[in-house]
Amino acid sequence: MSKKVRARGGTPDSERRLRKQIRRLKELRAADAEELAQLKADVEALVGALHHATVENGHLRQQSADGRAVVRVLPAPAPEAR
Repeated sequence: MSKKVRARGGTPDSERRLRKQIRRLKELRAADAEELAQLKADVEALVGALHHATVENGHLRQQSADGRAVVRVLPAPAPEAR
């Protein structure tokens, strides 16, 4: 059947469907690659923030152990009205 369609200068339906599916899969692959790149950047930022918090926590613990720490009680937030 496809030989007859090609002989008339047309494209078989099966080929058109496959080409459409290939296009869709390439689009999905590109979207996945973009999302993966964003997730990698997010992980890098979170690792940096975690490192910073860990270092700061270490400094605060050291100050507390040395007796140099200044402890302040923060006021509790006012309850929200509903």
